[in-house]
Amino acid sequence: MRPPIFSLALSLVGVALAGLVLAGCDAGVGPGADAGEADGRDPPWRWRRVASASFLADGESEALTLPAPGPAAALALRVSTEPGVCFQLSALSDGAGEVLIAERSAGAYCSDCSPRSAVAREAGVFMLDAEQVALAGADLSLRFAQVHCETLTPLRSPEERPALHLDALTIPAEREQAELDLRLLLAPDSLLFADEARQRALLAALADELLLPAGLSPRLVEVVALEAPSEPLDVHAGDHQALAALLEGAPPRAETTVDVVVAGCLRYADPIFGPPQILEGYTPRIPGGAGPADAVFLPAVDCLGPGEALTLDVEAQAHVLAHELGHYLGLYHAVEADGGEDPLDDTDADNIMHYRPGLAGARGFSPAQGRIMRSHPAVN
Repeated sequence: MRPPIFSLALSLVGVALAGLVLAGCDAGVGPGADAGEADGRDPPWRWRRVASASFLADGESEALTLPAPGPAAALALRVSTEPGVCFQLSALSDGAGEVLIAERSAGAYCSDCSPRSAVAREAGVFMLDAEQVALAGADLSLRFAQVHCETLTPLRSPEERPALHLDALTIPAEREQAELDLRLLLAPDSLLFADEARQRALLAALADELLLPAGLSPRLVEVVALEAPSEPLDVHAGDHQALAALLEGAPPRAETTVDVVVAGCLRYADPIFGPPQILEGYTPRIPGGAGPADAVFLPAVDCLGPGEALTLDVEAQAHVLAHELGHYLGLYHAVEADGGEDPLDDTDADNIMHYRPGLAGARGFSPAQGRIMRSHPAVN
């Protein structure tokens, strides 16, 4: 695949839009050094390296023990390992001593776990929400385990034993309102490319989906033009190479900015069950915030009409984008294709996080969904 070429765009950079804010052995654990900048926030909003460990011969990591952060809305964990390594959260006990995750699982995420936890490749953010995980009391205990990137099944005798690093960030209190900074990366065949009016309309429609009752205000901070292939971009939960290639060479972005890439035709190509399925949108991991393809992706061209721009009205595109941003900020499907439901008590089959968002009639998010989204480290 030819490397993408980026150029800074246009006059929407940093512009407010019409009344909207678009603008084992326990491994060594301690306060550690800063793992990142505070992005202008108060000191509590800072990633800190709290643990390093290694995967063992059975595929699981050494046990990690973390001091309970005490009263907090959530605890965010950013876990990283070597390129090409897929892994999952395989054990978790909270501050009340309750075992929430007891063993490894197969699949892109553990649907029976509370909290739910998705497979990560190379790096991933794991959110421990105080509504599901007791963050005060005894120490937290957790392990991670390697996963086969193609079959998404546990690796019980891996050839490699890579290191694992864990950064933590305490989300001190629930916020009623928050801002979400977005950067658009647009292929020339996208309807949004060089169309400032449609970009404004998309952000306005997105605000309608996010503001009430999610309490999130979207703000467009930058637009970037990219050269991207029009052929299908095939993705899989353990392989996001095609999507990561789109981001190669992109200008740096703030840690609290979410990239929205509109390019190509998107297909989910399961190497075991196939054939490829056309996607309305895609977020590589729930939640987002780390990894080589850390963004939200929307299609620019029609998979059924190669080379033809995907025609979609602004409201429908904003609806799908809101759904994918929900994933990025920590939400799973309210209803899955197999009929499974999320653990929240205020969602149903009509919720925007239905596995087929176009079938959901309700606009916006539930209060519980809004609380989860506002706790993500990417929001301001």
